[in-house]
Amino acid sequence: MKGLTAPVIIFGIISLVSAIALILSVMFQTTKAESFSAALGSGSETRFKPGSREEWLYKITRVSAITWIISLLFMSIFYYNAVE
Repeated sequence: MKGLTAPVIIFGIISLVSAIALILSVMFQTTKAESFSAALGSGSETRFKPGSREEWLYKITRVSAITWIISLLFMSIFYYNAVE
């Protein structure tokens, strides 16, 4: 296992945690049909208010997606350098 160095393992763990956070944050978001009906007034959801659950989930989704992509990029760079 020549390619499994400490940075590869660390970035692998970071990518795993951020991938799980990304999956869970997307699963807990409402669908577009639900948010559309709430925007028209037929729902009582606070989608567009600051500090709402949807805004919080949107921020978690955005941060975890960026973290996942960057960690995979660094993990592949460190793995490639360790193999050569």
